[in-house]
Amino acid sequence: MDDNQISLGVEQEEISDSFICCVCLDLLYKPIVISCGHVSCFWCVHRSMSSLGQSQCPLCRHEYNHFPTICQMLHFLLLKKYPVAYKRRELQILEEEKRSGCFSPQLNAHGCSSQASQDLHIQNNDTAGPKQTHGGDYEGIGNVTDEEKNSVLNTDSRSGDWISVADVICAACKQLLFHPVVLNCGHVYCESCIVKPDEQMLRCNDCQSSHPSGFPKVCLVLGHFLEEQFPKEYALRRAAVQLKQADSQHENPNACATKADTQRKKLSSWSDPIHIRFGCDSCGMYPIIGDRYNCLDCFEKKGFDLCSHCYNTNSKLPGRFNQQHTPEHRFKLVRKDSIRNQLKLVIGDLDDISLALIIASISSEGTISPDAQEDAENRSAAHAPSTSSGDEQDESLTSD
Repeated sequence: MDDNQISLGVEQEEISDSFICCVCLDLLYKPIVISCGHVSCFWCVHRSMSSLGQSQCPLCRHEYNHFPTICQMLHFLLLKKYPVAYKRRELQILEEEKRSGCFSPQLNAHGCSSQASQDLHIQNNDTAGPKQTHGGDYEGIGNVTDEEKNSVLNTDSRSGDWISVADVICAACKQLLFHPVVLNCGHVYCESCIVKPDEQMLRCNDCQSSHPSGFPKVCLVLGHFLEEQFPKEYALRRAAVQLKQADSQHENPNACATKADTQRKKLSSWSDPIHIRFGCDSCGMYPIIGDRYNCLDCFEKKGFDLCSHCYNTNSKLPGRFNQQHTPEHRFKLVRKDSIRNQLKLVIGDLDDISLALIIASISSEGTISPDAQEDAENRSAAHAPSTSSGDEQDESLTSD
């Protein structure tokens, strides 16, 4: 099968503008829903995130610092609605991943009847995608084969008809989603079904993962799709939810946060140890703030790291980049000096106002000079006591 046949199949599927990624301007692939409710592709979100601190949504500039898990419900909906186009995207992304040596999570291609069993649709590490050998090479890497391309034509081209209410039920009430919100873990709930304990972090009832970004906003892309796909059922759900909310209304604890509060939070993070370009493979914190635990036995290009919270809670979630991590792997503790201290070593002693202006300038650009970072680390090592190993210290080996 040639590429022209794939293109012909894609042209026969009329893709809604709602399902076009705002970053790559192509069909969403392995969609990720940010806490603001906007959706982008897995790699588009990751590449748009800042490795220094707070990231911003490409559309609304909403700030966040956790890389969410793929929303498998939306993933399988897109696969069912646009089977040929979605398979074409799969081949395109797989080609790019093989060239880079970094891979996104491999999802079971058989779809799912409900999100209650979402975790079952992440393939076992022993069988998922190309693997890196100890020599640094990758098994299964090369150009996309004709067999892989043929799988596109073998895909059932009937779109929409296969989607049922069972594919889009709330993880809590088990009914058709109404005003859907997607948590950091990728599970989807009705907005009215989300309950946030007072002064506690929101937690998913299904997988018990914490949602670190306050109360999530409605995913309008998914909400509008459900209203168009199931107009009668959605209208009934609207009436039922409005009746339920007559006596109680949700309050967003973060809605009244002032700009000054946000700025204080941003500046305070620069006083904490920040591991630039390293993210937590469990909760998705990116970059990791505080202590970092690095796996000694994961030899993939992306490595495998945990923040202190996920390490101390013995998180067993799979890696965010298809790493072959197992609970038996060993970890080392990595400590890092704060960006604030590194800047002081490069620039010299400055008052807090001047330092804050420099930090704000770096944050707006979303990058820091590698030379400046290296210079800071060298100066930090030079200023460290003779008994110290420098600004980054590896402590005794630990196991998961």
